[in-house]
Amino acid sequence: MVIDLTSTSSQSMTRGKVSTQRTAGAETTTAPVKATGSKDTFEMSKTAQALKNADAKIANSPDIDTDRIASIKAAIADGSYAIDYTSTATKLLSIESQINSL
Repeated sequence: MVIDLTSTSSQSMTRGKVSTQRTAGAETTTAPVKATGSKDTFEMSKTAQALKNADAKIANSPDIDTDRIASIKAAIADGSYAIDYTSTATKLLSIESQINSL
């Protein structure tokens, strides 16, 4: 079945309803349907807006921090690179406990 949304018959349909969509853990998204050929509108939930903003930040950031890599390589080469084993172990245990709590 094909629905032509650009035809005049589909634009002249009138509805007085408001459609709502609820997703788990998100706020309600409300989209009022307007009559007489006006365009539909929608509002993004705060969760969707946050995801969109995060996606934009990721897209605009470099994948690799070349300056950081160069400084670590230089520190390893001259022998000044020091590893904090206690901090590393603590962070690994923290990650493991977060995974186990899922």
